[in-house]
This record gives sequence, structure tokens and C-alpha cells, in this order.
Amino acid sequence: MERTRYPKKSQMEILGLAIVIVLLILGMVFVVKFIALKKPSTIKQEVAQSELATGYLSTYLGTSVAECNGLSISELIQDCAVNGGITCPSAMGDPLSSCDKAKEVASIIFSRTFDKWKVRYELRASLSSQSLFKLGDACKGQKRSKTFPIPSRAGTISLTLDICG
Repeated sequence: MERTRYPKKSQMEILGLAIVIVLLILGMVFVVKFIALKKPSTIKQEVAQSELATGYLSTYLGTSVAECNGLSISELIQDCAVNGGITCPSAMGDPLSSCDKAKEVASIIFSRTFDKWKVRYELRASLSSQSLFKLGDACKGQKRSKTFPIPSRAGTISLTLDICG
């Protein structure tokens, strides 16, 4: 009688060991699924969005507007903050203030890129708490921002581009 107890005991130990091994394998499957196969870090995307914002703002500010005697966007925004005395023809032919012309050029540049790429953005130019102009939709949730300060006689103008994401 004693002999029959030992084989059952060893069979139970082997069965217990098999259950532990199966649980370890299942645990490893979950580790691989949730950690190893996780989407790549969003840090790369965040840096790319920040660089995109920097590049676009830099290019936008340096853009010369032929209809405004070759003035740059930066100069138009400075005029906009001071008194808005410069007027330039628009794409439609009507004269526009320096603020409106800077906004029109931004609209053309950003619609040809961000709108085609389906990237949501918001461009804001402000002097202290006074808004000079705004383009695009306000970002809800996560966004990457880049702000360029533009010195003017009226104070420092903040040109901010938010890329939503």
C-alpha cells in the first residue's frame, strides 16, 4: 500500500511543476506583448513636431512679401504691433493692413502644407496680452509649441506655433 502513495505524490509534484511552467510561459507572453512590442516612444515624434514648428516659424518670418516692397513677414508683424501703417495688396486685390497681410501669407503657407498633411495647428501673434492675429484651431489636449520673440518699438511680440497631437 505504501508503494502506491509515492507514484501519486510524484505525479502531483510533476503536475504542479508543469502548471508553474505554463504560468511562467503565459507571463512571458504578456511581457513580450505589452512591453517588447509596445509602440516606440513618443519622444521621437515630440522632437519631430518641435523641429517642424521651429522650421516653419523661421521660414515664415524670413519670407519676403513682394507686394509689400519686399518687406519680410517679421517686419510686417513689427509694423502691425506698432501702428499698422503699412498697407499691401491682397491676393484678391484689396489693400490689407500689415497684420492682415502677415495672416494671409501664413494662411497660404500653412494651408499648402499642414492642411494637406492633415496636421492641426494654431498660429498666434500677440503683444503682451493683446492678440495681433490668430490662424488655425486651438489645440485641445497634447501639443508641441514653439515661440519666437520679435522685438518691436511697442514691445516684444510673441509668435507662437502650436502643433496639435
